[in-house]
Amino acid sequence: MNGIFRHPILSAVLFSFAFSTCASAGEKVSVSELTDPARAEEVRARVAADREAARALLNDVVRSGKDAQTRCAAINTLGASTDEYIAKSLADVINDADPAVQSCAVRAAGEAKNLFAVKDLLLIVENYLASYSTMGPYEAGMLARIKAIDSVWALGEIGDPAATQKLLKFFSESDNVVKVNIAISAGKTNSGYAKKFLSSLAGDTSEASSVRAAAFETLAGSKASAAVPGAALADGIEKGDIIYAGGRMGIPQSWIADVPVGHSGIFGGTELMDGKLVVVIYDCVPDTFQPYGGVRRIYSWKDFTHQNKYPYYGNRVSKVRPTAAQRRKIILAAKAKLGLHYSDTHFQQKGPDLFDCVGYTEYAYEAAGLNPTPDEQETGWGWPLTPAEQFAATVANTKVKPPLINAGSGPGKAPRTEIITNNIDKLLKAYGMEGRSGLPEVNSNIRPEPEN
Repeated sequence: MNGIFRHPILSAVLFSFAFSTCASAGEKVSVSELTDPARAEEVRARVAADREAARALLNDVVRSGKDAQTRCAAINTLGASTDEYIAKSLADVINDADPAVQSCAVRAAGEAKNLFAVKDLLLIVENYLASYSTMGPYEAGMLARIKAIDSVWALGEIGDPAATQKLLKFFSESDNVVKVNIAISAGKTNSGYAKKFLSSLAGDTSEASSVRAAAFETLAGSKASAAVPGAALADGIEKGDIIYAGGRMGIPQSWIADVPVGHSGIFGGTELMDGKLVVVIYDCVPDTFQPYGGVRRIYSWKDFTHQNKYPYYGNRVSKVRPTAAQRRKIILAAKAKLGLHYSDTHFQQKGPDLFDCVGYTEYAYEAAGLNPTPDEQETGWGWPLTPAEQFAATVANTKVKPPLINAGSGPGKAPRTEIITNNIDKLLKAYGMEGRSGLPEVNSNIRPEPEN
């Protein structure tokens, strides 16, 4: 050791290395780093490698009075930590007072496969179903419903066989939207109990065809003996309904909307394909998506939910409900645009040449003479229209008269114009368009498609 200290250059290098290592250990993550997408992976790697930095982030941001968006960014970052204390603490955040933070914590529990969250996630589903039985499938507490659906998704990601077995016991109490999510989540668990349940479900003609299709998807290489559609009335979903899932813009943000909806499409029914029931869905996704992008027709819940990366949130229609003739026109309009490309800039949401997911569904309805979302949310300072805004402006397609989702009602709200105006730079950044000036012209020349 004395020989090292007698070598001045080597000694200086060693001291410099030791000092830099000590300086970086426990170095706090700043808010600016948290909210910078370009540094997301770097910050996650730092938190994963540095327990003290992770704990500091937990105390300084997650447990602080900071805004929900910043706390959500910290929760997502902390999901990379392997510290058991962090995992237990994040499981506790599932019961945070802020619904947006709850939503982020539930999703983070699924992504991190956090076993410490299982008990709370099951309790969320159980409590929701207990209240749902007295209030109907689309009660005013829409955020509670979405939180339950997110919890079902998270349990599927965690993949604990014992938790999945408990989750399947909730199946009979659930409506068809929750059933689809339970079937998808059970399919992620490689357990004999889940496979037996799903095989039985696939062949059960008393269940809705949209639900059975979810079961068929999980049974690779197998065919149920009774692959025939269930009764239409049992489905609770019709051709031409707008359907919703999570997605890129699906993180609850107060300046956009409170609900974590990020993708929309048009439901085209179910059909038999190679001995299995499949769903038919029309949607529009980035051109780089699998199995293919742009305006497309797909045949699985898995593809619609971006390879089961997000939950399915249900089916809705415009407040002026479509007639049978209008439903046919919606499907015709959706089919007519197959093969066109996705608008990465969102400057052409509703065509005529490029679309995004919500612009495509809006276009199909407008082509049938309907208008799901107020025009002011698509143009000027209301641009861009988001799936969450359209979800909030539409109503559930159910025989139970659903409450309208609007500001002040509790279940989620569309943004006020001034919220978008004051946050336009943030919105452009979220869409990857920093530095742009001006707002797009929106396609307003949409006419009803002629019916063949």
